[in-house]
Amino acid sequence: MEALRRAGESGEQRSCRAMPCRKGDEMPYRISRLGIVEIRSLDLDRDLDYYLNVLGLQLTAREGKTAYLKGWDERHAYSVALTEADRAGMVRLAFRTVDPEDLDYYERRLRQFSVTYDVIPEDYRRGRALRFTAPSGHTVELYNEMDYTGNVLPTVNPAPWPEGLKGIAPPRLDHTLVTAPEPPKAIQFFQEVLEFRVSEMLVNPEGVPVAAWLWQRPAPHDIAIVPGRAGGFHHAAFVVDSADALFRAADILTMHKARIDYGPGRHGITRGTTIYFFDPSGNRLEAFGGYTAYQMDPDCRAIKWTTDEIGPAVFYYSQELNETFLSVYT
Repeated sequence: MEALRRAGESGEQRSCRAMPCRKGDEMPYRISRLGIVEIRSLDLDRDLDYYLNVLGLQLTAREGKTAYLKGWDERHAYSVALTEADRAGMVRLAFRTVDPEDLDYYERRLRQFSVTYDVIPEDYRRGRALRFTAPSGHTVELYNEMDYTGNVLPTVNPAPWPEGLKGIAPPRLDHTLVTAPEPPKAIQFFQEVLEFRVSEMLVNPEGVPVAAWLWQRPAPHDIAIVPGRAGGFHHAAFVVDSADALFRAADILTMHKARIDYGPGRHGITRGTTIYFFDPSGNRLEAFGGYTAYQMDPDCRAIKWTTDEIGPAVFYYSQELNETFLSVYT
């Protein structure tokens, strides 16, 4: 709670728009989803085994000190890059645009707001990207083109899911939550420059937002921002598609003696069900039950939670927030 109070004080002159959505073509969707998270690994061989057999992602390639992975129902080359490093945390996050022309649109916006950026001609199996540093301290990329590899199902008469999956086996990457020393400033950047909308926010007694959940695709959030140090990585979330899958995830994590942070439980914010756990390097991950979450549309209104109700906002069933949930991240 102390971190939330300080965050509110540091941004008292800034606020989220309470009604961040616009109608019609004034603000069309230009980002389709969170496309990539690159996560640091202290021991790539050890962590890769965990991501393949406990989390249950699919390995698409390993080049040098980086392994490329994805959920079984993702159609492009990868969504997770696991890179060996001397510390844990996030290297970068990347959003895929709806159309190639949207990259040009965002390049104009970055110039309009005097944001320093680099044009990256290409990366592993990914086309041109715009790379910049958000006020939160995170390296952010926007891209459109990535090699289309299909999921692991045939395109003619497919089964609903493939046989032979291992671990939790989430179908896809869903969202990420990051930390910022001045959350209102970071939230404002994502709203004004990148045109994200706020689905839900946490406000202090003065009405100042100290955390926010932001979206462009019609889901509760693609990225969330909470108080913390610059560049902090709180978690990456992967979808599970039923209550049975969520409890099975808890069973699998326990069978493998994985470190569980919280859950199974439910969020008040987003209504999503959840279980949080850590990879062997200490990075927090989430199995997120998007099946209980609501869908967004252009007529949405931002939902406000007050800091005195942060317990049920984050952990709805227990009604209490463990302080380590905000203080422990990589």
